[in-house]
Amino acid sequence: MKRIVIVVVTLLLSTAFMPVINVVNFPNSSNYAKKEESLQIYELPAPIKIDISLEEAIARRKSVREFTEEPVSEEELSTILWYAYGYINGKRPVHAIDKNAAQIYVLKEDGVYKYDALNHSLILYKTGDYRKKVAQYEAPIQLGLVWNKSKSSNEYYASAEIGQIGQNIYFVTNALNLGTVTTVGFTLSLIGLPSNEEPKIIMPLGHPKYPYNFTYKPMLLLSNLPCIQNSSMPLLTAIEERSETTTFGGEITKQQLSQILWAAYGFSYYIDHSLSEKNKIARHRVVPSAHAYYPLKIYAITEDGIYKYFAGLYRYYMWNLPVLHTVVKIRNGDFRKEIAEASSLPSIENAPLIIISVLSLRMTKGMIGLWDDFSSEEYRWMWYYEAGASAYNVLLESTAWNLSANIVLPTDIDTIRSLLRLNEEYIPLLIVPVGEKMH
Repeated sequence: MKRIVIVVVTLLLSTAFMPVINVVNFPNSSNYAKKEESLQIYELPAPIKIDISLEEAIARRKSVREFTEEPVSEEELSTILWYAYGYINGKRPVHAIDKNAAQIYVLKEDGVYKYDALNHSLILYKTGDYRKKVAQYEAPIQLGLVWNKSKSSNEYYASAEIGQIGQNIYFVTNALNLGTVTTVGFTLSLIGLPSNEEPKIIMPLGHPKYPYNFTYKPMLLLSNLPCIQNSSMPLLTAIEERSETTTFGGEITKQQLSQILWAAYGFSYYIDHSLSEKNKIARHRVVPSAHAYYPLKIYAITEDGIYKYFAGLYRYYMWNLPVLHTVVKIRNGDFRKEIAEASSLPSIENAPLIIISVLSLRMTKGMIGLWDDFSSEEYRWMWYYEAGASAYNVLLESTAWNLSANIVLPTDIDTIRSLLRLNEEYIPLLIVPVGEKMH
């Protein structure tokens, strides 16, 4: 019983918006692979156009755990799936950290469906209503995010990719004035998954029982970074045009640095007044975290030194007290070459900014030892999910500010620890170089 309690973790989340505007251009399905006639296939309608800036979507990200019985429309579901993991302009909307090793299941009242991204359709997997059997929170739709072990043998990197998918589900769901929350998905095995698939995340979809109600209240005190600004780039454009490169150059302005660090792990500049019984958070973070532990440390490496990012006062977000958005220099000098040599992409030594997410094992053990301990390797995938969500935000925010980025893997964690002056209680997870794309 204790094991069940320990494993049933809810990863935080956040935000929403409304405006739904006409329809995006949608490719003709005849251009895709032939469908097997033996399968029951349901083509999804064209996705909906959403008018919301990228920063607005990030700031309004929040967890919704209580839903009405109003159904989710086929157009809304289509839009969420398309921007979560479809094929947009011939590529997936998320960075393939390890071979696009994810699969989305859609649980509806009449059955379980697999999302066919190539044809943007649903394939009937099993008849019957499994929603209440697998879900922690009841909603009209349950999305199951699964690791396909046939495509990738690395659970951590597959989870980081799923973390990116989860962010897109958050952003688009909330932009459609719907709600969702990230929960651990081991119960999805009740639908009878293939032996090569392992359930990771379940995200309910529905109309929030309590309407969204945000007010603008930026964090200005004790900050040495510029206030966050909204770019001119819409959310969907950032997803569609995500800019990645393997060759870097140029410079980073202080405003760009502020935007990128905030997108990586900051607090929303909105206060949430739509507090419900199952959602006590007033100011949300830009990514979800299991039990709201938020155990990642974010470091910024530039030409003149290594900086540690501080997003707010530890664990006081519930009382609207985060007043920090700041960096503190921990080392002078240019260490980009050493970081690059300890990574999977040596060319990042020319990036004007390198972001590194580092896991603090101490912070995965709960507050003062009173909560569940998620420090063992058994739960490490959850923190890669969080790091993937953080890295993905950086990719989108970089795109919105005319920069390019990439997700790079650490290959020599001891060297990176040493450069960051950390002990073995800290584990570097992902590296995100940012700069101008060099041709």
